Amino acid sequence: MAAEQVQRLRVTPVLAGAVLAVAWTAAYCVVNGTATVLPPILGWPGASLATLMAMIGCLRVTRSPKLTEATRRLWLHLSIVTGLVVVATVSNAYDSAAGPYAPTQQPGPVTAAGYVTAMFAVLWALLRLPVGPRRRSGRLGRFLLDAGAVVICAGVAAFFAATRSGDAWTTSTRLLVPVVGFVVLGLVVALAFTKVAISGFGDVDRWSIRLLAGATLAGGVASGVSPSLVVGEPQLNSAMLAIPGVMCVVAFAADRQWRAAGVPQPPRVRRPYSLVPYAAVAATDGLLLVVAAEAGPTTLVVAAAVVALTALVVVRQVLALCHNRRLLDRVDANLVEMNRYQAELTHRANHDALTGLPNRALYEQESQRMLDGLAQLGTLGVALIDLDDFKAVNDRLGHTVGDMLLVGVAQRLRECLRRFDIVARLGGDEFALLLPGLSGTEAAAVLDRVQAALARPVHAAGHDLLIRASIGLAEARPGLEAAELLRRADLAMYAAKERGKGRYAVYDAELEQHHALDAQLGAELRQALDAGGFSLVYQPIVHAPDGEWASLETLVRWHHPERGTIPPDTFIRIAERTGLIVPLGDWIMRTACRQAADWLDRFGDAAPPAVAVNVSARQLREPGFAVDVAQALHAAGLAPDRLTVEVTETAVFEGGSTLDTLHALADLGVGIALDDFGTGHSSLGLLRTCPAQTLKLDKSFVDSICGGSQESVIAAALIQITDGLHLDAVAEGVETAEQAAALRRLGYRYLQGYLFARPMTPDLVEARLHAGHRQAA
Repeated sequence: MAAEQVQRLRVTPVLAGAVLAVAWTAAYCVVNGTATVLPPILGWPGASLATLMAMIGCLRVTRSPKLTEATRRLWLHLSIVTGLVVVATVSNAYDSAAGPYAPTQQPGPVTAAGYVTAMFAVLWALLRLPVGPRRRSGRLGRFLLDAGAVVICAGVAAFFAATRSGDAWTTSTRLLVPVVGFVVLGLVVALAFTKVAISGFGDVDRWSIRLLAGATLAGGVASGVSPSLVVGEPQLNSAMLAIPGVMCVVAFAADRQWRAAGVPQPPRVRRPYSLVPYAAVAATDGLLLVVAAEAGPTTLVVAAAVVALTALVVVRQVLALCHNRRLLDRVDANLVEMNRYQAELTHRANHDALTGLPNRALYEQESQRMLDGLAQLGTLGVALIDLDDFKAVNDRLGHTVGDMLLVGVAQRLRECLRRFDIVARLGGDEFALLLPGLSGTEAAAVLDRVQAALARPVHAAGHDLLIRASIGLAEARPGLEAAELLRRADLAMYAAKERGKGRYAVYDAELEQHHALDAQLGAELRQALDAGGFSLVYQPIVHAPDGEWASLETLVRWHHPERGTIPPDTFIRIAERTGLIVPLGDWIMRTACRQAADWLDRFGDAAPPAVAVNVSARQLREPGFAVDVAQALHAAGLAPDRLTVEVTETAVFEGGSTLDTLHALADLGVGIALDDFGTGHSSLGLLRTCPAQTLKLDKSFVDSICGGSQESVIAAALIQITDGLHLDAVAEGVETAEQAAALRRLGYRYLQGYLFARPMTPDLVEARLHAGHRQAA
């Protein structure tokens, strides 16, 4: 509990001095209670000493390092108030014991001014306590209403007391108004302290404020009662009697605040109504009954009825206020819950549910906001991140592992950025970074950290996964829209992928020009596909050593009417990016099947035994691809075993639907060949899951086959694997007789390359068929 954390009360010089002052005053009253034994001036040191101790105690509190500035300022004001009271008590001592009218209860101008200024200073300090801007005016208004009730009640009581003992008051004070004024002000100040004690404020100790409120209330009451007690005893003074006790309590309140500094205050209990007006009404009703009783039975009955009606109205109002409070509490609770739901919905609308990162909508808002403030930011970098081969993780290990991988990547990205940078998940495995205030070089340094962070294995659902990312970086320019800036980063990211993945590229004008050419080429590719602008050529795969054709690999060519022959590496890449590879691949498949069937009809056993068609990963992912191949074979009248589908090992490595499609093709009787083997992931596990009958050794291993290099070792290892797994091995890119001889010595029985034939048009193939296609290997 907070109260249990407050330091225990200990005797201090300040507290000892305050208690000594009270004891001094008590001893003086005992000695001079009935007659003037000691000089009246000796009754005042207790008041001055107690006030001085209270001032020192308040100043001590202001030096506590554990208090907030507002609380420290309050106690500084209270120390000033006690200083004013010190001056006022000295002046009061002079007025009552040595002044021109001594002995008297009447305060002089300096004394009255000191007391009144002190009371108004207390009010000013309490009303200055900071509250929310929406509550200050309402709190002040409620306080003034309560203060008005106190003033009226105290005024009526003072008037009643004056009418009952006016001679005694006038004789002892020589002036009624100052006493009544002190009483009213004292009660108002006590009300202010009570308000603070009830409502609570920051780290102001509640018990300290309660002690101050009680002391002020006691002082105000004593100011009104003391004149009646000291009538006929001029050696006693009301201030002399009241101030020591009041200031002793102030000293204890200051000590309590010092001991409670830094201790959390308990939450306040909200009350739906203020007790002050009802207390004032009750006091006035009691006074009314006293007056009515003196006036006679009739007046007493009427007054009692008025009091009873007033009590009923008060009870009814209190019940209504309590009921309203319960309703308001329910409304407040509902509003809080609605606000919580609203905040949650807003967060969900703007953040990714899996990673907790901002989503595309929030990214676009923040991106546009930063672009609008680009003049203040100076620069803004946008990076688009795409995880390479992420689909393979989902297909091989499941979406749960893939989701955990995305969460791990998101955490890595957060760790690489500054506090005010933004990382968002745009969807799938795409992330975007907003890097305000960074130049191109500085942003590149951030991307280096990102690449280094992603190079470490990511633990996801029991798997330690290695992930790479292709990143595109674009720098904002004045006048750019958020969508255009993201497009530029996307363009740079695809350039990074084309350069080999696992790296980043920066957008520039050359990249834009290259993209524009690609876009134009993509549009012309679509036109060429519709207009029949493509043709097929065929390159033989031969038996070693007799040179007989084992099959023909189908290759596509595009002769542009203006640009001339466009290399396949150029337009195939564009076709895959635009999705045109699907209709282009379908045309290649159907045309090759028709051509193979035609040669079989015309040349019989002399026709090529089979044709091989290259198929991209994009085609393999198309639903119903195996059905389309079956339809092409049926339409051409070609047996499935006369068709081989060549796929890259990278395409097969994705697994999932790709492998399902290959198995469906194998079930049809179509041959499967893994092309460019050794240049991709090279996972031997592929040979267990992929229904391949043929492996094609990439040209890069054939080029150095005669030099005893590492490539020759790999080529030798591959032939051992294929023999052990009963697979056919084809060596691609054979250009010299020495290479062919070396490959035959290693055990290769199928070769392909310029040494035997360059890709041939159908007419050249037919001419070779007429002449006999044997060529020594």
